[in-house]
Amino acid sequence: MSVQKDDAKQTVRNYLAAFNDQDEEALKEHLADDVVEHGIHDTHHGPEEVVELHRSHFDVFPDYSGSTEAMIAEDNIVTVRYTASGTQTAEFEDIEPTQHKAEWSGMVQYRIEDDEIAEIWIEEDRLGLLEQLEAVDPPAHLRI
Repeated sequence: MSVQKDDAKQTVRNYLAAFNDQDEEALKEHLADDVVEHGIHDTHHGPEEVVELHRSHFDVFPDYSGSTEAMIAEDNIVTVRYTASGTQTAEFEDIEPTQHKAEWSGMVQYRIEDDEIAEIWIEEDRLGLLEQLEAVDPPAHLRI
């Protein structure tokens, strides 16, 4: 089934609005029953696992939100370059709460089928995030 680029982009816009609202039910409404998210370290299957991953980040960064810097669609694939931010108030990847507000960038690609997100691929600047949480030192060439 052919997907219109504008329809695919609107599906992603609606999903991202639900993300920023931390509206778990609305997030699930935009995910296919067999959605797969290929994350930084893990793969998540189904709306429950994907939303649970978001919930775990909302627990750590209660003010977690993102802004879309660019969105490009080709057929049923939508790619988004984004900036995310949040204040770390709970343990994250063995890092005690720092109360630091961090901002990091990433790219995510969505495959849309029948007006739902069927597959997600995500890449983020986790090193930049860890530097802002003071969990790692910046590489030597960036300290000058």
